[in-house]
Amino acid sequence: MMNKLLLLVILTAFTGGGVFSQSLTQTLRGRITDADTRQPLAGATVALPGTEWGSAADSAGYYRIERVPVGRYRVQVAHVGYQSLLVAEVVVVSGKELVLDFALQEAPADLSEIVVRAPRSDARSYSPTVRTLTVEETLRFPATFFDPARLAMAFAGVASDNDQANGIAIRGNSPNGLLWRLEDVDIVNPNHTPNAGTFSDRVTANGGGVMMLSAQLLAASDFYTGAFPTGYGNALSGVMDMRLRRGNDQRHEFTAQAGLIGLDLAAEGPLARRSGASYLVNYRYSTLGLLSAMGLELGDEAISFQDFSFNLVFPSQKGGQWTLFGVGGLSENLFEAQRDSTLWEFQKDRYDITFRSRMGTLGASYTAPVGAQGVWRTVVAISALDSDRLGDRLDDSLNPQRLESDEYGQSKVSLHSYYTRKLGAGSRLRVGMMAGRQHYEIFSVVQPDTLAEGSGGGLLLQPYAHWQTQLGSRLRLNAGLHGLYFDFNGTGAVEPRLSAEWTPAPRQTLALSYGLHSQLQQPQLYFSANAAEQNAELTPSRAHHVVLSYEYQLPNQGALRAEAFFQHLFNVPISTSAGNTFSALNLVETAIDIPLVNEGLGRNYGLELNWQQLFTGSWYYLLNATFYDSKYRAADGLWRNTRYNGNYLFNATAGREWKKQREGRGERTLGANARLACAGGFRDTPIDAEASAAAGVTVYRDAEAFSLKQTDYYRLDLRIYLQWQKKKANSTLSLDIQNATNAKNTAFSYYDTQQKAIVIKRQLGIIPILSWRVEF
Repeated sequence: MMNKLLLLVILTAFTGGGVFSQSLTQTLRGRITDADTRQPLAGATVALPGTEWGSAADSAGYYRIERVPVGRYRVQVAHVGYQSLLVAEVVVVSGKELVLDFALQEAPADLSEIVVRAPRSDARSYSPTVRTLTVEETLRFPATFFDPARLAMAFAGVASDNDQANGIAIRGNSPNGLLWRLEDVDIVNPNHTPNAGTFSDRVTANGGGVMMLSAQLLAASDFYTGAFPTGYGNALSGVMDMRLRRGNDQRHEFTAQAGLIGLDLAAEGPLARRSGASYLVNYRYSTLGLLSAMGLELGDEAISFQDFSFNLVFPSQKGGQWTLFGVGGLSENLFEAQRDSTLWEFQKDRYDITFRSRMGTLGASYTAPVGAQGVWRTVVAISALDSDRLGDRLDDSLNPQRLESDEYGQSKVSLHSYYTRKLGAGSRLRVGMMAGRQHYEIFSVVQPDTLAEGSGGGLLLQPYAHWQTQLGSRLRLNAGLHGLYFDFNGTGAVEPRLSAEWTPAPRQTLALSYGLHSQLQQPQLYFSANAAEQNAELTPSRAHHVVLSYEYQLPNQGALRAEAFFQHLFNVPISTSAGNTFSALNLVETAIDIPLVNEGLGRNYGLELNWQQLFTGSWYYLLNATFYDSKYRAADGLWRNTRYNGNYLFNATAGREWKKQREGRGERTLGANARLACAGGFRDTPIDAEASAAAGVTVYRDAEAFSLKQTDYYRLDLRIYLQWQKKKANSTLSLDIQNATNAKNTAFSYYDTQQKAIVIKRQLGIIPILSWRVEF
């Protein structure tokens, strides 16, 4: 009955009476510059293909197109001697100006136009493996929670670690292999509740329940899944490189959003109209936390979070620019056991668990042209994460006994400075240095054992150099060296990076990429309680990445893409004891209290197939399939499945919009979107029930490590939205349904001391998420 009523409300709101009226309009403006030198490109043209609207940049590079009817467009940007851009999936709304700054690369005159989804093409030219994740996609794809990491799960080669969090396993690698970056500097884990979805309920290095950076602050993100270029280090599986959007520098605008995730309020506008300085700020408070504070009980855990983020931009003389940016967040999970022992069904039911986490980043940048052919950029930031967890078990007299205590702290003071010089059309050189002070504090106790304890860190230096050249119109080469040195234990590495991109015919591209990559170990390995002295000497894990890709551009901004990949991992920490099956490649959040040595191996290889139609008409779709194998070798000398060897992934995402204009009542758009995800089950280790019962904890049959395959994963997500366009505001009412079929997917298994049996923990069931968003 409720489903029918909801459908009736949506259809009534969409199809209500009225006749075709004059279109609502908005302004499209911005600046066009050289991607290498940041110099303005006077005379560059901006056009909306298929329409009469267009403009040319003035002497300072600024363009302006007024009275553009609201809707979806492609934007074509061109300048003599530069590679033209065709930016797809651009949305003009009535409530806010659309400010798009474009950066073009100088290139041979006969180089064909490139289709992109963000106003910059330089990331694509530096690496054929990069994927662009736009904010518009996070607002359109089903059940993303407006999070770029959850959006990435819809792409080939990317699997969700657990529905409760945004941890991602890329091409069979652990989520720990991912690097988070903001505004060109490496940062700590930027997620609320970083313990979400884990086996032990402890903090992870790279995932969490909710991204701290709201979609209101983000610009497009660059996502790398392998063989990433120089300038990216200390990562094995991938990079999530996020950028902040610049606030409107000519008028004040606001965005408000309310939903199950949180209550957001964002504001932006000019700080000084003549200088072009602008601000962009956002505050968010969790809806569940607000309802809990009002005394409403929602589920068995009280979850709350809040965050604040900002980006201030100050143009300076001679084309330079200063920025000041930051994000800070607090989150907590509180679970309180019932004081009636007859209600205890599982072992968790007799625990009081308190988890709190705090994260913050504060940074500044300066970018300035150097002469007529170069640009220099420097970014400095400090980021820190601190979390603590307490677990008290109620005894038979209902008295709490402290059995578990965890503290995790990590900080990074980061400097990234680089100089880019244009050597000619299609040729450029970039040299840079990343320097950071990393510090860890870790303490983990499960009575009566201390699993990890210690503090320390060191200086991490990463110099690099990158050269790119365009040979005619058909071949582009990238070559570089990336260095890594960690003075905590005096370890280092030199990493070559290479790529070649060949265009044998119009619309076709063949690319080959190679990279040698390194990553420091997780702090719980360095500070193992029983082997800290030996494990502190662990060198970085390393991997050779090779990627071969072919892409064919279809008419009307569609594309077919095939990508084969191979990864050889070495210097992986494994046990010093012969016959032990531990490998750091399977590590997530647990502490390890055994001595380790860098003698492990791993290999991942597979094929990704992708068919995409961008949203340039009424429809869009993204279909992809991944077939892969992920193995590791530990101290027992046997090749085994890794934890994340599901063998296959399949994603199908599609959506459509219907538009209607009504006399005197604005324009309405109804959108429907769906995503189907299917994946092979991850691997698990058999549990020894008798030994677990005797020990009172889960005991695995380690000799059979990851020999079990979980049931295959299946999830259907839906999103329906209704958008109103009025003269000075636009609003969107949306309903996301995660796991619409309520599939009972497996998360993990454990021995439950209350049940006295092995229990399978399931992932999240059906979750409806209603939200409302208004821009004005």
